[in-house]
Parts: sequence; C-alpha cells; structure tokens
Amino acid sequence: MSRILLIGNKPPQFDPTVKVEAAHYRTWQFLQPLLDDGHVVSLCAEDAMPASNEHAAQYIPASWRNRLSYHPIAFNRPGWISQLQRIHDAFAPDVIVAVNFAPCLYATRLRTSRPIWMDIYGDYLTIMQLAAFRRRSNRGLPTTIAFMRQVLQRGDVFSACGAPQAHMTVGELAMAGRLNWQTTGYEFVRIVLPGAPSTDVALPSTSSSRERPALAEIGVQPNDFIVLWCGGYNTWTDVDTLFAALEVALSRDPRIRFVSIGASTYPGPQTQYDRFISMIAGSRHRARYHLLGWRPWREIAGYYRDSDVGLNVDAMHYETVYGTRTRLLEMMSAGLPVLTTEGCALSYVLRDRGAGLSFAVGDAPALSEHILSLSRNPDRRDRLARLALEYARTDLSFAQTTRPVRDWVMSPSLAPDRAPHRAPHRAPDRAATHTQHRITQATHHARAVTRQLIWQLTGLDK
Repeated sequence: MSRILLIGNKPPQFDPTVKVEAAHYRTWQFLQPLLDDGHVVSLCAEDAMPASNEHAAQYIPASWRNRLSYHPIAFNRPGWISQLQRIHDAFAPDVIVAVNFAPCLYATRLRTSRPIWMDIYGDYLTIMQLAAFRRRSNRGLPTTIAFMRQVLQRGDVFSACGAPQAHMTVGELAMAGRLNWQTTGYEFVRIVLPGAPSTDVALPSTSSSRERPALAEIGVQPNDFIVLWCGGYNTWTDVDTLFAALEVALSRDPRIRFVSIGASTYPGPQTQYDRFISMIAGSRHRARYHLLGWRPWREIAGYYRDSDVGLNVDAMHYETVYGTRTRLLEMMSAGLPVLTTEGCALSYVLRDRGAGLSFAVGDAPALSEHILSLSRNPDRRDRLARLALEYARTDLSFAQTTRPVRDWVMSPSLAPDRAPHRAPHRAPDRAATHTQHRITQATHHARAVTRQLIWQLTGLDK
C-alpha cells in the first residue's frame, strides 16, 4: 500500500451545513476509493477557515479515520507554502495526487521528488475565457496561461473528465514542451469520468402519489410532478432555453412545478441567474416556479428524493465541450432520472447507454417534450430512473471511474522527461544530474529566445 498526499478540496460530508460545488465532489471521488483500497492518505484541503479542523473531524466517516489525516489549509493566506511543505515532509509520501486545477497549482510549489498525478477537472483555459467574457476584458489571461504552464510542466500523469478534455490536455502539454523525445510513446493523460457515490436509496415510484417532506413548505402536493434544478447558474447556463421549455410544459400540464436549489456561481450586476429571475417574474405561471437558492449539503438528498426529474441545460461554448456536469451523477446516484443538453462528453455517454434523455443545445421544444413525456408516463419515468441508478452504481461508480489512478498509485513513477537519466554501470550523482538538467534547460531556452529574436529582426525591412 502507498502513502498518498492528496491535495484537493474539502469533501462535502466534512461540513454538511454549507453548500458544496463540483470540486468538493471530485475530491471525494478520488479520496474514497484510495482509502477503500487500504492506502494511507494525508488530505490537504482548501479551507478559508482552517480553524474548522475539529468541526470537520466529527463528520469524517469512522471507516476512514485510521487511514486518513486531515489538514485544512487557507491557501489564500501567507504561509501556506511552508505549511504544505511541513505536512509533506512529516508525512513522507510515496506519491502525490492533486485534484482540481487550483490544488494542482498548489502542488507545483512543493519541493519533492515524488511522482505527481494532476487531475485537471474541466479545461481551465476555456473556463477563464468565459470569465473574461463576463468582464469584457482579457486582463489576467497571460497569468492564467502561465499558471497552466506550471501545472503542465510539473505533473507526471494527468487526468481529464472525458475524451475531449484529454485530447485538449495533450495539445496543451505539447505547447508546454512535454511532448519531447523522452516522452515518445508515454501515456500522459488518462480519463476519469465524473463518478457517483455509492448509495442505498430505494426508488420511489411516480405511479402512485407520495409524501414529499423536503418540499412540503412550498405547498407541493403528492401528485405534483417536480422538475429539479440543482447547482449553480454559470455563464454557460442557457436560461433562455430552460425558461422557454418550462413555460410550454407548465402550460400543458398543471401538475408540473419547477424547483431550483442553487444560484449564481459568480458575482455581477446581471448574472444568468438574475436574468432567469426576471423572466420568471413576467410569467403567468410564476407561482409554480420555486427558487430556493443555495441549500446546505445535508438537505440535498431530500430534494432529490422528492423530485421526479433533474435538469442540466447548457449553452454551447468551449467550456461545455471540454468540461462536464457533476450534478448529473449526483442526481442519478439518488435515483433521479436526468435530462441534459448534448455537449459535454458525459451527456453522450448517458445518451448512448440509455441512462438519461438528451436534447440539442437550444432545443427548447425537445426539452419540453421530454418533461411532458415523463410527467404523463410514470412507467417510463420509473424505468429511466432504474437505468440511471444502475449505471451510477456500476460503470460510473467512484471505484470504477477512478480505476486509472487506483492502478497507478500501486506503482507510481516519474514521467520519462522528469526522471533522472542514469549512465549505465555507474551510480548517479544526483546533484550533478540536477545541475546539468538546469544548464540544459537554460541553454534550450536561450536558443529559443535567440531564434525568436532573429525571426522578428528578419521582418524589420518589410
């Protein structure tokens, strides 16, 4: 078994009183299988309030405690680098696993010779493109690119949320100089699809009325059909298509209600969530829209249990293509069937396996028809729920989706271009090897700068 330093975000069960986001689930997805495999894990989790260590400890599952040490770190405060280094040195890991982009960047500051697995969950540059779009400014993009380069140059293995992002990452590695002679034939990038936590939910049937305790306060009746949105409204959320489809469905079936637990993922004077609220205000069905805002994690299971179908509606951007939607797996693992736009790799996986219904980006009529079909055909809805839950418990379980990293940590190694190159029949002089490597890198950089300068100078007479 290995000693694994895991750098990530706080798993959701460590503080069930607050809202959680995809990064928290992704850390959970990696952490649980590694512990179940018997590894010893030191978790360094991003926490703006590191004094909450004792608070988090009470929620750590009992089965984890013998093999898990938890270290909340305020990565936004001075001194975090030395704190992370002290934890690393005291723990003496065999391998480092960084989950999500920011933790991958933090891992680059470690002084270590241990192999590093970098999980970049969704392409960071496409995310920042939409952040720049919101600001109507490209300020910060050079810094973002520099941060990405640091991550790409330091990792030994990388994982992506799907095949499109895996291909994107290979291209980025090439631009960072990692596709070189030493790494020819080396598998840099592995696919780790978003995973579903194991659950023991009993599937409720919509063929008969049922009580809905989580929704009782908003007046939901046993025979109502609940369409649920769970999670953030980001720049890539297509609220126009969402609203248009809901308006048609609400007008054709008086039992349908829309419930939203979530809000905007970013501050701004006019967010997608604000736009959605303004459209609802003008609807004649506004009394059947229930926007409940962010809810703490411990309540989410109740909303899943009391709903009939979950939604994901994206606009078409590069982020949609190279990212993913964790919320779909959360819903499926709770026995909730899902409707999603086609765009991210996961949407096509669910469509092809019959584990979810999909529709083209911007196709409001198709979305409304899916909703109405399920509301009018309880048996079809129940069948889709069973298929979704079965797939979540098998191929999309935490254990199955993380098989690549689970196998790697059993025998981790440095990437070929980061491993020391030893002369045959001779013990390596590590200091000399390191110095020679730095000299070689500096020489290559100087040559590159000189060639670029010559290229610029040859055009001065044009």
